[in-house]
Amino acid sequence: MTATFLRACVVAATLALVASPAIAQEVVLGGVLDGGNVISATESPASGEVVAVLDEDGTLQLDLVFAGLEMGATGAALHMGRYNENGPMVERLDIDTGTTSGRIVGQRISLTPLTAAAVRAGESYVVINTIRYPDGAVRAQLMPQPVRLEGPRAAIPPPPFEPTPVYEPEEEDD
Repeated sequence: MTATFLRACVVAATLALVASPAIAQEVVLGGVLDGGNVISATESPASGEVVAVLDEDGTLQLDLVFAGLEMGATGAALHMGRYNENGPMVERLDIDTGTTSGRIVGQRISLTPLTAAAVRAGESYVVINTIRYPDGAVRAQLMPQPVRLEGPRAAIPPPPFEPTPVYEPEEEDD
């Protein structure tokens, strides 16, 4: 088999998986709020965490906690965009402005099918703004999380992450 044929098979299999109805299942997303995640990075000492669940119908339920802002929050929002880019705002989040720490519990956002697909793919983020950092003091990229065990076995720590080696077929000599 030629390398071109193998690549075509991999692309076809990937497209079949993406187009399958399984992608529309509930997905858990999470991210860490940090100034280093902002494009361009900030020196904000604040930190926090975001956890969200995207239902099959495109409803995103979001929980957020943060602390350590130097100045009070002026707002927070869900945006579209990959980890290395800024993108358009999708929805403002219900955050208490003027506070240096706080939380959001159970905010529900109805997404369009196109936006929900991008969120499922890890192409969305949450940002908290301040007067000093109007474009974002801290940011968390919402990434799909692994399926977890429930019950007593949930206390077992996951194995260390090891990247999967990339298979690159050798080209055949003609």
